Amino acid sequence: MTPRASHLGIFTLALAAACLAAAPKKKAAKAPAKAPAAVSVPAVATAPVRAVEDRPQIWHLWTDVEGRKVEAMFCGLSGDIVSLQTKDGRNYRFNTSILSPEDREFAKACAGKQIGGFSRSVVAAAAADIDRLVEARLNAAGQKLNAPATDEEFLRRIYVDAVGRTPTAEEAAAFLGDAAADRRERLIDRLLQSPGYSLQMYNWMADLLRAKDIIGKRIPAFTFEDWLKARITANATWDVMVREMISADGRILDNGAAGFLLFDADMPLDGVSNLITTFLGSNMSCAQCHDHPLADWSQRQFFEMAAFLGAADMKNESMLAEVKKLSRADSGLNRNFVRLIGEINALRIADSGQNKLTFPKDYKYDDAKPGDPVKPALIEWDAGDAKRSAYSVSTKSPVQLRDEFARWLTSPENPRFASNIANRVWRKTFGIAVKEPVDDIDDLSAASSPQLLAHLTQVMRAARFDLREFQRVIFNSRTYQSAASPAPDLSKGPYLFNGPIVRRLTAEQVWDSLVVAAVGPSADNILLRRGEDLKPLALPEGKITVALVKDAATKMQGMRSTKKSSKTAAGTDAGLANGYEGEKPQSRNGLLLARASELPQPAPETHFLRVFGQGDRLLSNSSTVDGSVPQVLQLMNGPVARLLTDPKSHAVQTAAKEKTSAKQVRSLYLAFLSRNPTAAEAASAQKALEGGLGLTDVAWTLANTREFLFIR
Repeated sequence: MTPRASHLGIFTLALAAACLAAAPKKKAAKAPAKAPAAVSVPAVATAPVRAVEDRPQIWHLWTDVEGRKVEAMFCGLSGDIVSLQTKDGRNYRFNTSILSPEDREFAKACAGKQIGGFSRSVVAAAAADIDRLVEARLNAAGQKLNAPATDEEFLRRIYVDAVGRTPTAEEAAAFLGDAAADRRERLIDRLLQSPGYSLQMYNWMADLLRAKDIIGKRIPAFTFEDWLKARITANATWDVMVREMISADGRILDNGAAGFLLFDADMPLDGVSNLITTFLGSNMSCAQCHDHPLADWSQRQFFEMAAFLGAADMKNESMLAEVKKLSRADSGLNRNFVRLIGEINALRIADSGQNKLTFPKDYKYDDAKPGDPVKPALIEWDAGDAKRSAYSVSTKSPVQLRDEFARWLTSPENPRFASNIANRVWRKTFGIAVKEPVDDIDDLSAASSPQLLAHLTQVMRAARFDLREFQRVIFNSRTYQSAASPAPDLSKGPYLFNGPIVRRLTAEQVWDSLVVAAVGPSADNILLRRGEDLKPLALPEGKITVALVKDAATKMQGMRSTKKSSKTAAGTDAGLANGYEGEKPQSRNGLLLARASELPQPAPETHFLRVFGQGDRLLSNSSTVDGSVPQVLQLMNGPVARLLTDPKSHAVQTAAKEKTSAKQVRSLYLAFLSRNPTAAEAASAQKALEGGLGLTDVAWTLANTREFLFIR
């Protein structure tokens, strides 16, 4: 298929989608948190942060060169690739060459206006307040902010943090050759609006939200992954996304947002514990079985919170039993397919008219009896929390309990929701949070700088939970743009943010950097979407018949038999994918060269990603950056090593176009280390080339340095 035909096919799909969518005593209430400890820092006058202006989603009727039309929202423009989202939530990327001249200009106009919700002056003021608060805390401790990072250090850092990969030689040369005073500011804006931003945010959120291809034993959760990618691409705000996940109704087949709660359908209390930790930074897991030994949370408080989900039924057992009964009655049905169809259709969220949660049989406290019904009640951290507007919830209607809980949870007036996500995103960009550990922020006064965390919380609320705008403020701060510090020993005291800490690239960042080195920045436009493949398996409402089940089973069997076998490095099938949208991925040395967000979630255990620490997604934030011998072997001898020494790789071909060996060496240094070589390095590399080594050997050597694996 020619590139033009491919793009036209995507436009047709978008058009079709839019048309189809036209025993102790009862514990007292939790004691107020201790008053913040006095911090000897000068008062810092912080300028108020103006909230992000309302940006309504404007639907535009796009027209291609053949006159076909689709109603969609503009999401972004990177080079010649435009990103659109139709009203049914599907995202599409294609070359602007297939658009009418008028819509090509319209896309450029949208991109020109889309530099963010904060004005530049507001970003500068909020970033300056970060710097003043950090420097005040450092001065009080007799420390100083690190020297400013060099352009080369900043370049590599911002690419990794904003788009999840290192820059290509061309991208690095363009920035380093820019002498404009606002080059850093403009690069930040451009990267935050590029397709790579959505891909790296998905990797981060997938680890936080435990996004997996398969939940339970074998139920595909592709619709949740597609939903998450769609919401990130549309820059849905964090509060909206969380509210959609907590209040979601229906089958996972139909509503991807339901996937978050359905992950724990068989263990709903574990799910409550997980969501409290994920979205509020409170670790109540121990209180699920008994009063927390290390915190003030009681078992009663845990169950009172869980009661907000007590009327939610996660599985349609009667329908599942009926499907299983049909599979036993008709020998012509493939039982494995039929039972899987039953399980997929049975997994859904529906609120009943009764809150079914009761205290456990082994409940040992005298404030309730085992088996007593639990009345929903919200936790409080400090005296006066209950007076906040967020706490005005109704518990009268069991059917509305989840909606009320979601409203409280995501309210700007929730005492921990904004602080939790601000603290987590700060950790994402600096390598360490203001309050560690991020899963336990009950006592905000225990943060390394309570004033800084309070300011970040204010910025998050002012941005209305727009994570892109929040990061834009951080990236523009002098603190973020300072030289990096070694990883601190927190047993000797808190880290006060002299600068970001030196970090190893995550598994996804290493992989994505190598993929882009192999195929170029077009890898940012490769999208895997598999949720639509599951829709034909949905059974209609009403009585289930053998004919309906047999039809769905036939469709499933047909889907599996017609899929092209796309193998990963582990030799396993890449999944139920009709194909990739946007650019098409290449396969080399048994590796599917798409970015980590567009590969199986998580990758097979023997895949490069898992070897380098990608999490198994059984727990939140289960990834690791610990080193190992297998990682060294992967880069030195495995299929990735052969990828590095492939003359067809983008990095090598770019270098080969240079006319002198000195420029070729510089190109490879820019591609792998995002910097120019020193005089000694350049001389050594040129001598090696003159002695018979090839450009692929230099590329392999640079990718195997420690410098490649770390961000400074």
